[in-house]
Amino acid sequence: MIGGEIKVEKINKSFGNFQVLKDINLQIKKGEFFSLLGPSGCGKTTLLRIIAGFEYPSDGILYLDGKDILGVPSNKRHVNTVFQNYALFPHLTVFENVAFPLRLKKYKESEIKKKVEEYLDLVRLNSHKKKYPSQLSGGQKQRVSIARALINEPSVLLLDEPLSALDAKLRQQLLIELDTIHDKVGITFVYVTHDQQEALSVSDRIAVMKDGVILQIGTPYEIYESPVNMFVADFIGESNLTTGKVVSVNEDKIVKINTEEHGELYTYLDKPVQVGDTLKVTIRPEKIRIATKKPENIPPNTNVLVGYVDELIYTGSETSYFVKIAQKNVFRVFKQHIVYFMDENPIKWKDEVYIWWYANDGFTVEVTK
Repeated sequence: MIGGEIKVEKINKSFGNFQVLKDINLQIKKGEFFSLLGPSGCGKTTLLRIIAGFEYPSDGILYLDGKDILGVPSNKRHVNTVFQNYALFPHLTVFENVAFPLRLKKYKESEIKKKVEEYLDLVRLNSHKKKYPSQLSGGQKQRVSIARALINEPSVLLLDEPLSALDAKLRQQLLIELDTIHDKVGITFVYVTHDQQEALSVSDRIAVMKDGVILQIGTPYEIYESPVNMFVADFIGESNLTTGKVVSVNEDKIVKINTEEHGELYTYLDKPVQVGDTLKVTIRPEKIRIATKKPENIPPNTNVLVGYVDELIYTGSETSYFVKIAQKNVFRVFKQHIVYFMDENPIKWKDEVYIWWYANDGFTVEVTK
């Protein structure tokens, strides 16, 4: 299979007076695993349905491999869709569900048998081919749905929250399988999800959407480490926020800001700023260190604050600390349990603690002149 390239130009979509999509511009590369990520109601599923041909935009252009396909019916586009609710025929076996698209196209029985078994092998369900959907688990049903969509050999596979009906452990397992299938078949995947971890785990690139607008497009690393604004920073994982006025910018691109809650702090110059500007800076919880003793031999421009543990959550692999600073702001800190010592005194609730992070661990998400 060869993946298709999708290009969306200035697409708008309204239902009555409500505008769902606002001037969407997007290019998805051949063979890419591309995710549309955002909260419920942001327009991601509507955009997917426009690509599939189930909805038509109010205006704009949609290209597949350089050809405008807006006037092409959904069944004539080289695009297939995997739905959240599986959409399997309950009266047909696994084999017949997957064979259905080929029977519509009048394939020979020998060719149907060969291709169905090939795709059932791909999703590891050949041993279940005589079963009916009611005899399958949720994960198995979704794999049948994926095999049926792929047997048409589309250039683009659209996946509309395909794992949301599954429990967390099964969802993670099927996500890995989905990524493996993508690597094997090599076609373009467009994946709709509201789950940040799903998108970060498998995507080549992600488009973060809110209120019908694409806020940022980038690799998982770019989206997580360099969010363009506060919404993206807060939506993708956990984040701490502090606000302050720029006091100085030194030659090493270190910005000193003065905050009401914590006095002077340091951050990295990742956006053009001037003395007097107000910055909103985010710090990821895993970037912050925590200890009951004041840190020694730390580099210059390191931010050090003292507070107490207001709450803690132990999850096995890590502990999440909520540290209250000066009875005001609360910082969330993740401490991974890499090494465990039987005689170690763990940080407890109400303990006084020091937290610290380096200047280049902060990221500016908003500048006000």
